[in-house]
Amino acid sequence: GDQVRHLFGQENPYLGIYARQDGIHFRIIAQGETNSTAQKLLEPMEEEIRHALGPSIWGVDDETMEERLGSLLRGKDLTLAVMESCTGGLLASSITDIPGSSDYFWGGIVTYLNDVKAYFGIDPQLIQEHGAVSAPVAEAMAKAARIGLGTDIGIGVTGVAGPTALEGVDPGTVFIGTAWDDGVRSTSNRFPPNRPMVKRRAVTQALLQTYHLVQERFAGN
Repeated sequence: GDQVRHLFGQENPYLGIYARQDGIHFRIIAQGETNSTAQKLLEPMEEEIRHALGPSIWGVDDETMEERLGSLLRGKDLTLAVMESCTGGLLASSITDIPGSSDYFWGGIVTYLNDVKAYFGIDPQLIQEHGAVSAPVAEAMAKAARIGLGTDIGIGVTGVAGPTALEGVDPGTVFIGTAWDDGVRSTSNRFPPNRPMVKRRAVTQALLQTYHLVQERFAGN
């Protein structure tokens, strides 16, 4: 919110900020004699917010990140699979909330226990060396999902939903990996240590991260 702090405090248009499970929501309210007049009042503020926040914006109006990613994958004829731990299937559930998601989503695996991670292709030594909640494991999960289910892209999510720490890792810590045919990357994330919020925000971040990956790596598709 620091990038747009100077926009708060105005009356028309008014900018409100709300913290929700899937992230931070901004609402612009403008008043005018007609809808067109009000729209013209809010457009400069909306443009400034877009410029300040850029890639962090994942949706407008009622649009969801899963809708944006689904449209992008369908348009580029790409397929997706996921392996998730702390989100407990919420990532796959969110992706399949979109009608027609079977066009691009091939499946997901919930590897909640370390033994289950190992069963689905994660090297137990990797977990022992780095911990289950780590960047290398998130990346390995993403690769295992992509290779195991035969898709173009894989997502791996491992973290601590809370309320207590796990293996010395603070609650709210989530690593998200994305894998494609010739590469893999991951991010480290810290979310407010509220269990439902950690899960929801991890899902949103995973979708956003994959959206940017597709834009960057599959630009020519």
